Amino acid sequence: MILNKRRLLGGLVIGSGLGLLLSGCSTLSAFNTLTPKDGGSRRVAQDVAYGDQARQRYDVYTPTSGVKPAKGWPVLVFFYGGNWDSGSKTDYAWMGRSLASLGYLVIVADYRLYPEVVFPDFMHDAASCVRHVQKQAVNWGGDAARLGVMGHSAGAYIAIMLALDEQFLRFDPLASNPIRVAIGVSGPYDFYPFDVDATRNSFGRFPRPLETQPVQHATKSTTRFLLQHSRADTVCRLSNSVNLDTALTKAGTASQLIVYEGLSHSDCAAAYSIPFRGKGPLRADCAAFLNANL
Repeated sequence: MILNKRRLLGGLVIGSGLGLLLSGCSTLSAFNTLTPKDGGSRRVAQDVAYGDQARQRYDVYTPTSGVKPAKGWPVLVFFYGGNWDSGSKTDYAWMGRSLASLGYLVIVADYRLYPEVVFPDFMHDAASCVRHVQKQAVNWGGDAARLGVMGHSAGAYIAIMLALDEQFLRFDPLASNPIRVAIGVSGPYDFYPFDVDATRNSFGRFPRPLETQPVQHATKSTTRFLLQHSRADTVCRLSNSVNLDTALTKAGTASQLIVYEGLSHSDCAAAYSIPFRGKGPLRADCAAFLNANL
């Protein structure tokens, strides 16, 4: 079937949801190609290597308008979802442009996937990416001292886990923590026991399964967290964000949970794009949080 712009963007708007949009690589690639991108932003680097493997690469987006801070743009590293077994940074140029237009140097990163790797290998990729960005951000006008991580779905797991489990970036949560903010959109943070193929495949062989759960790593930290989730999400239940927010707050860490109504799991990511921004205020809420904390 040939997807033209009107059919892809118009038909999905009036459809029952955006599950098709983010459920398959071919459809997502078409969406990325056809959807209008946010002005005031551009891609300035592509396929930057942070390791020797083919999927250890990232793309870089920057603002093209607004007043650049004296020390450079704050830096935001974004990880996409896909059940830890699919996805490509090239399909998320719309997200890179969307976030960069808010006034941030944005990294959209690839990482190795199942079956090539399982937990914690993709986490080590993410950590290597962040360490590389810390050193290189200045080359694109970024200020790595103001660093945030963000992700959707499986990518939200990666972003939040990087901020919570200090073994990956080797930091003290109250002293040498490099991550100022962590934003999770529709993320899985408390999903043991593993009861679907995606979690069994990527986490089932780890000998200490509770250690794979972000909620188990909630501790007092200087990172400030934003968790965005829809009550209607049937792929990753709202309880994941509720439980993590509760654990972070109990530990004395700043956490903000925003619950949306009537949005599917995919809607919450798509709402950052121009065609679907009217679905919900996720981008505006994220912008307010970043402006206040990063």
